[in-house]
Amino acid sequence: MAHTTHYEVHVKQNGRWEIHARFTATEKEASIEEAKSLDTMKHIESVKVIQEIYDLDDGTSKEYNVYAPGQKKYRPPSKATATQSSSAGNASGAASRGKSSRKAKPSLTFSALIWRMLAITVFSTIVGGLFTWFISMVTAETSITKNAQINIMIITFLVTFVMAAIPMAIMFLGGKKN
Repeated sequence: MAHTTHYEVHVKQNGRWEIHARFTATEKEASIEEAKSLDTMKHIESVKVIQEIYDLDDGTSKEYNVYAPGQKKYRPPSKATATQSSSAGNASGAASRGKSSRKAKPSLTFSALIWRMLAITVFSTIVGGLFTWFISMVTAETSITKNAQINIMIITFLVTFVMAAIPMAIMFLGGKKN
């Protein structure tokens, strides 16, 4: 019965578990040491090391907790908690807090933000390139000088890039979550 084994170090940040690192079957101690060093960091809520055994014949896998020290006491304050504690000092704020309190908008993770910005940039570049190509075809048949054609194409690309990027950025980065 053939199987492969590896160890995964998982970290919990902002209430979500993520795989931080993977180690081979011979690196069990290294994975536990990595988890212990991560457990000392304040921004990480918890860590654990999972042993995953994958059975090549069956195509199944089994997971076992190898190291899990438990939840840490420190948890960074959320924006809602900071707002509530600052308004708790005034008596009028405490009375009106029930009506005016809003649900905190979930913030984007850094990787989600980068992916969204990359998608906006790629889409806007494609739109700008298509408009620039169209303008180059139109100006090629005219008696405009080459320098003027290049300037027109640069301006066309920049204007269409910005006009495509701004609405998408507002929608994907600053808009409401569905």
